[in-house]
Amino acid sequence: MRNLLPAVALALSVSAGTLPAHAQTPVTTPSPDDQLALPVGSFKDVEAYKPRLYASGEYLIWWLREGRIPALLTTSSFASKGELGQPDTRVIFGDQRLETRHDDRFVGGRFMLGWFLGEERTWAIEGGAVFLERDSTYFKVVSDGSTLLARPYINALDGNSASEIIAGPTAAGLRNGGFNGYSRIEFFSQEAILVCNLAEGPLGRLDLLAGARFLQMRDRLDLTAVGRLLPDQTTLYGLTDHFRVHNAFYGGQLGLRGESNWGRWTLGARSIVALGGTDQSVRAFGDRIFQTPLVRDVQNFGLSVQSSNTGRFERTSFDAFYEVGVNVRYRLGDHARLFGGYTLYLWNSPLRAGDQVDLAVNPNLITGQPGGPPRPAIPFRDDLFWAQGMNFGLELTW
Repeated sequence: MRNLLPAVALALSVSAGTLPAHAQTPVTTPSPDDQLALPVGSFKDVEAYKPRLYASGEYLIWWLREGRIPALLTTSSFASKGELGQPDTRVIFGDQRLETRHDDRFVGGRFMLGWFLGEERTWAIEGGAVFLERDSTYFKVVSDGSTLLARPYINALDGNSASEIIAGPTAAGLRNGGFNGYSRIEFFSQEAILVCNLAEGPLGRLDLLAGARFLQMRDRLDLTAVGRLLPDQTTLYGLTDHFRVHNAFYGGQLGLRGESNWGRWTLGARSIVALGGTDQSVRAFGDRIFQTPLVRDVQNFGLSVQSSNTGRFERTSFDAFYEVGVNVRYRLGDHARLFGGYTLYLWNSPLRAGDQVDLAVNPNLITGQPGGPPRPAIPFRDDLFWAQGMNFGLELTW
């Protein structure tokens, strides 16, 4: 009985509340429902996990707007000489936009790296870049002389249609010949952004984006024609025109980016406007070859490239760029999200190589006679450029 007295006294003291105050503090464990109530993707409310570094990589399947070219190769009856405006003249290369070899489809990558500047993650800096493969068009046609091939142009002296025969009857006799048209485009983009969080809650966040944008596009067009005088084919005629265009956009940009969360799923959108200047340069050169077993004569002009437009020509123009993108993301865990979406780029007024071909030609420049207007010229004709397509990627946070 004496041994039971201490136990009874302890039980009474517990029921009477005589234990020290710190022993009365309840210990609670969050229920599974309470744990699931934490906002997905909202790191501000989860003190145990505050990533500072984030990065993403994407695989791009995009389509680029085709470049346009004027009528550069024609065929017709021998009498019409392939001149534009004749009833039976048919354009076989040009007077259209050029489709690239892969149906205007370009693959590439987009990469982004960001860093939150503080524990609250209100401010961040980001850098990103887009790289696309270069692609080309290739056109080739040959004639044994029975089908006329001609390079058409407009006589700048009188405004009438004219042509230079590649294959068919010429003043020197019947000639066979062939023509090759080649174009290629390269495009990429880079940006640096300061991110300011405007709002964030359990359902998502909204960010203000401000920074700098750089765009670059290279475009080229090469026209090559070769013919031989029949029947012995010992006399060769060559004609080439080459155009190289380079665009570099430098500008400041402003935009918004938002995300909305549904459990593990997130719907995001981004819109940006950039204003600045585009440095534009055009380089044109050509040659004309006459060769026999005894003579080889090379002149540094073609047909669409004469002394009036040979060389490098540059200018800077005010320009604008627009971007819209939508993505759906799926959270794999605390550190990774898969996503896919759509992006549209609009570049207001870059140059394309085919637009710099001037069909007006002063024939005196070919023959070396004085007089006449300085044509062809470099028109600096610009065009709206777009790039759009799908993206699939992975985002990581640390």
